[in-house]
Amino acid sequence: MDTDYDLIVVGAGVAGAMIAAWIAREKKHKVLLLEAGTGNTDRWPRVAQFVDTYTKIPSAPYRDEEAEKFAPFPVVIGDKYYKQTTDQKFKSTYPRRLGGSTWHFLGNTPRFVPTDFRMQSEYGRSEDWPIDYDTLEKWYCHAETELGVSGDHDALNGMLGAHRSAPFPMPKIWLAYGDGIVSKLLAGAEYDGTPIELKPTPQARNAEPYQGRPACAGNSSCVPICPIGAKYDATVHVEEARKLGVEVRSRAVVSHLEGDGNDKVSKVHYLDWSGKRHEVTGKTVVLACHAVETPKILLNSAATLPMRSEAVGKYLMDHPQGYAGGVLPEPVFPFRGPPTTSGIDVFRDGNFRRERGAFRMSIGNDGLGRISPINKILEKHIDSGLFGDKLNAALKNEATRILRISYSTEMLPMAQNTVTLSTTRFDELGIPKPDLHFELDDYSYNAFVFCRKLLKFLFDKMGATDFAYKADDPKEYSGAGHIMGTTRMGSDIKTSVVDGDCRSHDYQNLYIAGSSVFTTGGTANPTLTVAALALRTAGQILEDLR
Repeated sequence: MDTDYDLIVVGAGVAGAMIAAWIAREKKHKVLLLEAGTGNTDRWPRVAQFVDTYTKIPSAPYRDEEAEKFAPFPVVIGDKYYKQTTDQKFKSTYPRRLGGSTWHFLGNTPRFVPTDFRMQSEYGRSEDWPIDYDTLEKWYCHAETELGVSGDHDALNGMLGAHRSAPFPMPKIWLAYGDGIVSKLLAGAEYDGTPIELKPTPQARNAEPYQGRPACAGNSSCVPICPIGAKYDATVHVEEARKLGVEVRSRAVVSHLEGDGNDKVSKVHYLDWSGKRHEVTGKTVVLACHAVETPKILLNSAATLPMRSEAVGKYLMDHPQGYAGGVLPEPVFPFRGPPTTSGIDVFRDGNFRRERGAFRMSIGNDGLGRISPINKILEKHIDSGLFGDKLNAALKNEATRILRISYSTEMLPMAQNTVTLSTTRFDELGIPKPDLHFELDDYSYNAFVFCRKLLKFLFDKMGATDFAYKADDPKEYSGAGHIMGTTRMGSDIKTSVVDGDCRSHDYQNLYIAGSSVFTTGGTANPTLTVAALALRTAGQILEDLR
């Protein structure tokens, strides 16, 4: 058994890696970083694998036969890893590897707006967070610096009440050509009494060389992999932590935690991919394993680390998505640059949140996205009998004018949306696999109805033809990959797992980091808030260790 670590961090995604690096900067503390997945961070083999894969899905660069046995990448179809126990499905997945989900996240890093933290007091919905926007604001600034966020301070300062106390570390990513066309075609537009305005989207990708990484070259494959490392991923902080003396162990699948019989975690138990069991101890333990893996570990620790909270594994959330597309009357020249550089943020807050979810819209720079990939457009013209110059002209005429707009909606945290342990399914190491129960309510469906009407209005206003939704069923949705809830923060031990400092209600040396601690989900991509909370937690841990 290994002993005497000052800090053990479980999970080497953005939260865990950032905490490990921040603590290591003091150069006084012995830190261990455990990661269930592979430690292979070589980018080019992953890029090559993505190029060679016909189906360009988020998991394409990361499929690995050995990893599938011990740290599988969940898939939505079937029950290979997590099993769905409801007709409605949870449609988001995540990679289990050094660097976590930042390998394939889009890179968008908007902040929460102030009312996202006080949904109960403002709109009579859900619960308020035990912290507010002002508590987190300086940490948002730190997080933007750590991630390397490119953005427009003047355009975003004060938006929906979200004031900024410092500029972004880099200027905004240049806007896609199509954003200018959309702005022109929507000039003066209003919907439901609200003026439509595009705002540049802050992004954790380099507008200029930063952190020793190059500027974005517009490769358009941010999801699922940036081929040059211009987009941030958590290996940046993993490598910093390693250089500062943090011991990094990959292929280390934590099975459970053990308590000392009082109010502290005494041991972390894990298995390596050979099946060998290990125990490690530390003064402080951080679980930072994403919103499915973190509750899975806690639930599997029930016999050795009992918790009074009834909220472990409950309140699973995502940002259910939908989108539509069409052919605009003039070229927008998609596929040059990131998949999106601007969005519509005006519907992220308002009194309507008493009845339906808020949402954020992204202006696509990837053609029609999943509505009709570019190869399908080519096949359509070939099937119509076109060949040679006529085929080339038809493809050029359509492919340069296609545009999609997507919406990501707020959903309410509901206790019945859960991650539980399977009693019949186990992975190769004998650890129970997760079962998921997931459903939406009218709060989300009402948002879908509004969004679809808004999409039709926007494309009509732009003079688009061949308008189409991703799905005809208004209740159909996609996953955003924004997996939240399951160990949320709060003041009531029965309905929350950690306090406002992300410290366990039950164990004073146990912290939880990541989107699993979100009380509500808001409409912002969660990564920046995850990073801000992680840095704030790191500050608290440093105080503990001192």
